[in-house]
Amino acid sequence: MVDPLHLFSSNDRERIRRAVADAQRGTSAKFAFAAIPASDHYAWFPVVWAAVAALVATGALAILRPYLSIGMGFSVNAGLFVALCLVFDWWPIRVRLVPPHFKHAALANAAHRSYAAHLISKDDEHNGVMLFVSLAERHLQIVAERDAHASVPAGTWDKIVADAATAMRRTGVADGLVGAIGACGAALAAAFPASNT
Repeated sequence: MVDPLHLFSSNDRERIRRAVADAQRGTSAKFAFAAIPASDHYAWFPVVWAAVAALVATGALAILRPYLSIGMGFSVNAGLFVALCLVFDWWPIRVRLVPPHFKHAALANAAHRSYAAHLISKDDEHNGVMLFVSLAERHLQIVAERDAHASVPAGTWDKIVADAATAMRRTGVADGLVGAIGACGAALAAAFPASNT
């Protein structure tokens, strides 16, 4: 399995790993960090946007050049559709075509699947927290178990996510992640201090 942190510089990888280790060391709660390159492939967005753009362009052509034949219009439409599908399928463009609420929904689904696969408590303590980041969307999700969620003031996780998103936009993804990991670790350490045994 490829380490998603390979997308970061070696210095940023070390900072993120150190922040995770510090968060885990400071609390008896279960803490996990996961990063993926993207929450989804968003494969149908290029096709939908290419179809819409091709239809609009062909409609405009029909208004501006009403004497063109239906066959010519079909040929233009098909050619535009294929060309736009290829252009829109390029990843940097594809991810920008996805509305933010679709990105957040895909991230939440991926985070909950990862959480279910790796962090579900198999003991009586339900104090685990997973910080899950998708690099393509530059967004993160925090999934907290029942006791971890109940042990912090309302809005704590949302504030951590909002602060991280602001830092990601202003100073870079790694800075936002390090801050979010540290804030999660501090919240967990306050509620579930590390045992000395």
